[in-house]
Amino acid sequence: MTICIAALYNNGKGIVFASDQMVTAHFPIGYEFENDEVEKIVGMCNDAPIHALISGDVLAANEIIEAARKDAESQGISAVMGIAELLRKAYQTVRTTVVVRNELEPRGLDMPAFYSNHQRLHPTVVQQIDSALATYNMEVELIIGGKGESKCGIYTIINPGQSMCNDPVGHSAIGSGAPHATYSLIESGYKKSMGKEAVEKLVREAKARSEVAPGVGKATNVIII
Repeated sequence: MTICIAALYNNGKGIVFASDQMVTAHFPIGYEFENDEVEKIVGMCNDAPIHALISGDVLAANEIIEAARKDAESQGISAVMGIAELLRKAYQTVRTTVVVRNELEPRGLDMPAFYSNHQRLHPTVVQQIDSALATYNMEVELIIGGKGESKCGIYTIINPGQSMCNDPVGHSAIGSGAPHATYSLIESGYKKSMGKEAVEKLVREAKARSEVAPGVGKATNVIII
């Protein structure tokens, strides 16, 4: 569990990012530990200031991010909306791959074989696999924020690969501390029209308030674009 926050300032001229340094990983059982060498705010593009913030299993999240990075480079995409869409698709691909490895491959199946052999498989098996494909949760959430064509934007990507644009409200928070951080920003009167220094102050306060939540680390990392 963790806390990651992104908030626009000056109506999208820039963004303040903040995270703790709590790392969650499953190898093979779950661990949580603070580590300042593991990036929670990850650069996505060499040609533009665009960052992804990670909540949940850092190993699965980095698999998603690396796939999206490669696609962005090969397709020449360097705007936040396009990279957010690549992350959304990569999220779905990685999630499906995990389900295939867990549910289909032990039965000697792949996705085409599963869909072409529904009538031959036991109904309970079909129901179990269909349920896994529909409901499996990787427990990974991402914020993607950075420069667009005319201004900065913020997107949140959640299971099973849904993407939401947060520009209308100007901020997003993910992780176990997200409710506390969000209430802090709301109660403090945050507005995306505020200046950089004011927004940075409110984001730092929101991060500090989130530390009461289980799994939120005390260290704070802030990046401003």
